[in-house]
Amino acid sequence: MSKPLPWISPSDADDMVYDDPLGSTPDFGYALLRKSAKGKQNSVADLARAKLQPSKPADKDWLADGLWPITCASHRIFTAPGVAVEPGALESLFHDYDAKAKAHQKLLAVVLTYRFPHSWQPADILSLVGMYTLEKLALQRRLTSMTVVHMPGDELSARRPHAHVVCMARVHRSSGWGEVHPDLVARTAQARFQQEWEGFYDVWVPRYRDG
Repeated sequence: MSKPLPWISPSDADDMVYDDPLGSTPDFGYALLRKSAKGKQNSVADLARAKLQPSKPADKDWLADGLWPITCASHRIFTAPGVAVEPGALESLFHDYDAKAKAHQKLLAVVLTYRFPHSWQPADILSLVGMYTLEKLALQRRLTSMTVVHMPGDELSARRPHAHVVCMARVHRSSGWGEVHPDLVARTAQARFQQEWEGFYDVWVPRYRDG
């Protein structure tokens, strides 16, 4: 019987990334996952697993089918066009990416965080953030990412519902992983992505909420 992987707590996951280079904002977050940071070696697989498991899984859940147990409210993978990923193949996608990281590659991924009012439901958050992720990241930039929805109230926290998008930094083509996308490493990246999300939100939320 295989031994369960050690759980990565939310605070430990926060220690893996460099948050909000331009300063924090109430509704949006931009974090960088570098291969080496804060005296530690990082991987996208570890960060992705941590985001999928905001609360600690039971040991029996690890052993049920050998796959990562998932404790977040909802999640979805969005791949770049022409990229085939087997359904449920979360582990292989992230481990493949980590295995092909280059020695001189500093940025592994970015984490985009979107915070919502308490009135929002997980399915609605995943739907809206998923539309943004598909259009702006997958189709426009050829970036593959994972969206997860966290509902802190499930753990008796007053923090607002939110979604994280773990976006791998390298352009993804049918032939494999390519260059690091320049939009992610630009000095104005945080402000640009925040403005892009706010514009998308302002256009879509009135239509979305009106049904």
